[in-house]
Amino acid sequence: MSAQTLDGILERVGSLPPLPDTLYRLVGLVSDPSSSLEQIVAAVRYDQAFTAEVLRLCNSAYFGLSRSVDSLDDAIKLLGNTKVLQLVIATQSRSMLSHPQTGYGLPAGALFAHSVGVAIAAQALGRRLKISEGGALFTAGLLHDVGKVVLNEFVANEYIEIAARVSREKLSFAEAEEQVLGFSHPEVGARLGETWNLPPAIVRAIRYHHAPLTCAVPDALVDAIHVADAVCILLGIGGGDDGLNYRACPEVMARHGLTESDVEMIGSEVISETKSVRAVLSSMQGN
Repeated sequence: MSAQTLDGILERVGSLPPLPDTLYRLVGLVSDPSSSLEQIVAAVRYDQAFTAEVLRLCNSAYFGLSRSVDSLDDAIKLLGNTKVLQLVIATQSRSMLSHPQTGYGLPAGALFAHSVGVAIAAQALGRRLKISEGGALFTAGLLHDVGKVVLNEFVANEYIEIAARVSREKLSFAEAEEQVLGFSHPEVGARLGETWNLPPAIVRAIRYHHAPLTCAVPDALVDAIHVADAVCILLGIGGGDDGLNYRACPEVMARHGLTESDVEMIGSEVISETKSVRAVLSSMQGN
């Protein structure tokens, strides 16, 4: 496949709902550890729908506060900017990630469930590895497979050949995509992230989450998304048709001193937290 074909596929980005302006600003701020409370509140204060969503989330049973929260400032002061705003980012991204991805063998809701799981696993890894970019980890985890949304229809046309290579050669779907199409969903997702002006660290994590050793300089955030993705696929959270062919790269595990025991502990955290997060997000959508 030529670069021209890739560009043609990326034109389909226009059919995706754009990220709201408030979400653009918020992703950048939450991904920057130096962002202040005042900066975050200022970025979202005048978006009434966004503010209402934050307040509804904070007053949900998920947080179980003893008193009601009636202002954005209070919400963020009480619960912390990262926790609240990351969950709102997940809510805002849900409609884009919840459609069936038939080209990848994913029913409706499976990609979103996987994305939330990877976001949670990435944060758990970040705490273990002392990575400071907690907000970037969550957002990169949530959006790491966004290229599948763009490629889904196109991959469906080539599905038989891709699936055959996955089965015959024990490849991951991304590796088989590369062989058949000439590119894969991580590259498409990274190009989409650039179009959306996402922070470079998040774009980098999207691009290299299946191939962290090809990143020019070792990147802890990329490594965390890679391992988190593998953890969730092994747990059966949205793995699709090639789930058994994914494993975390041994070199990445080794350079962070991660063991199978670490992976199991992170998996336990993911299972527990994912159920809670998905429940509150579903209740906020009226499901």
